[in-house]
Amino acid sequence: MSRADQTTTALSGGLPQRVVLGLLIRAFPPGHVDQIVDVLGRREQRHRLLPARLMVYFTLALWIFGELPYEEVLGEIVRGIPGLTYPPGAQTASAAAIGRARRRLGVEPLRLLFERAAAPAAVLNGPDPLLPGGWRTLRLGRIAADVPDTLANRAEFAVRGSETGSAGAAAGPRVYLSLLTDDLTHRVVAASVGGGTDGGRDRRLLASVSPGSLVVLDDERPLSAGLWTAVGDHGGELLWPVPEGPALPVHHRLPDGSGLSRLPAAAGAARIVRVIERGSCASRLVTSILDHRKAPADRLTAVHDRNRAHGNGFRGITAYQGGDRIVLRSKSPDLVRQELYAMLCVHHAIGELVDFTLLEARQPPVRSRQVHTHAKRPYSGALRPR
Repeated sequence: MSRADQTTTALSGGLPQRVVLGLLIRAFPPGHVDQIVDVLGRREQRHRLLPARLMVYFTLALWIFGELPYEEVLGEIVRGIPGLTYPPGAQTASAAAIGRARRRLGVEPLRLLFERAAAPAAVLNGPDPLLPGGWRTLRLGRIAADVPDTLANRAEFAVRGSETGSAGAAAGPRVYLSLLTDDLTHRVVAASVGGGTDGGRDRRLLASVSPGSLVVLDDERPLSAGLWTAVGDHGGELLWPVPEGPALPVHHRLPDGSGLSRLPAAAGAARIVRVIERGSCASRLVTSILDHRKAPADRLTAVHDRNRAHGNGFRGITAYQGGDRIVLRSKSPDLVRQELYAMLCVHHAIGELVDFTLLEARQPPVRSRQVHTHAKRPYSGALRPR
């Protein structure tokens, strides 16, 4: 189970491992973990060497101690988290036993742990300062992760020819993580895991969209009536980059240079949209916001391009492993999903620290009463200011 052939975990290199472990305990205290385990009925019925609570923290810790084999990861968290101890006289668990305990735990505790953590993030940030209309911007994107080439993973996550990037190129199984993130804080609002570039998975995510949200698609893809309708049904708006190709003739030019058009029949018959040409850029932006005063073309372009240099705004995850790709270690689809939801939980825990730090930085400096109190104490040193 060693990851010696993979890159060093930048998460543990950027922050001391003990600090990150402390962040996990702060974000997911043992009582909270126990409640989720009980709600899902995963509490062990007899005394086990590897109880459910321990395995939740173990799965989270896989993203902290990335290079270590299973046995050593377990040892790190048993030593580092209060209350997680082996039964008296018990021997250290083997990698095989840890694998079986992960399968008993399943994906649902980690999924629920993430969803409960993400719920407050869904209303964390206010209107986008770039948009006069006051929309909150969310970004919809996908990231891919390579998984071990086992029969089970290949059956679930086989890469189709259109996804290999080159004709006939052999590719191992790959899992896709669809993400809806807050475009300013980069906090994840919703996520879904599956094989292939499945539009249905993205549509399910858009159930998290609330009125007054602008959903920015992170990648160029064919216009889809399903996604367009899913956002509109929840009171949201769309900003969609499209490559050159589909005919979008402008029927009325607006003062900001954008123009009104209609979606092709295949993407939603008779739907009026606004098209923003990108000059030398090959792609155009198509939006459902028709009022150029509330969202001028240059502002929408700036919103779309804001996080392009960093991928989909979820740039922290691939950096955790010190490279451009996420590489998982789980050999079955259920554990692949478990590992990815654990990754999202770790991202949330670090995001909480970042949010707290930024909030403190925004506070205006104030004079502490304690400072004045110290100033009034009788002088006891050798140097007195003149």
